[in-house]
Amino acid sequence: MDAVDPDGLVAQEAVTVKFLPIIGAAVVALIIGGAAAWFLKPEPPKEVVAAPPIEGEHHEEHFEEHMIKDRIITLADPGAKRYLKLTLGLMVRDLTPKPVAAGGEIEFIAYSEPEATDGADTAAPANKPAVLPNILKVQDVITSTMGSKRVDELNNEIGRERAREELKGRINAVLPKEKQVAEVLFVDFVIQ
Repeated sequence: MDAVDPDGLVAQEAVTVKFLPIIGAAVVALIIGGAAAWFLKPEPPKEVVAAPPIEGEHHEEHFEEHMIKDRIITLADPGAKRYLKLTLGLMVRDLTPKPVAAGGEIEFIAYSEPEATDGADTAAPANKPAVLPNILKVQDVITSTMGSKRVDELNNEIGRERAREELKGRINAVLPKEKQVAEVLFVDFVIQ
């Protein structure tokens, strides 16, 4: 059997004692780093809770579809003229309060027709498509927002999603509070 060398045992203990401060410093650094990460982590997003409906008003969520067709926009590419042909679909949330009769009953209002029509068309008017309020401002927002983009910003799905969100925010800023865009859809999106 081999004999244990007392000098070798002392040398091994000396090496262990040399690494002890390094190991201790690493443990302290990990603890401090973990504590810093805990205190500096971002806050979780706050939950948005819808306000309860006002009594006597009915707030059924209803979406209107609005098409903004064939917008041709010059992109902001330096040195080259690049164009974007864009057709947008806007899903507009209509939160206009609609009165409800007491007790949830439907109220009917009768209109009397004049006796003599003199050949005028008395048929009920056809449902006209809803007109988007502030349409000129909305078109200006679309042109200025998309005109500030470069091709490399719009060539991928992430860039297009950012453009959708930016358009949604800017369009909602010019629309009344009762009519807000819930979703922006790129129906036609061609870069030339």
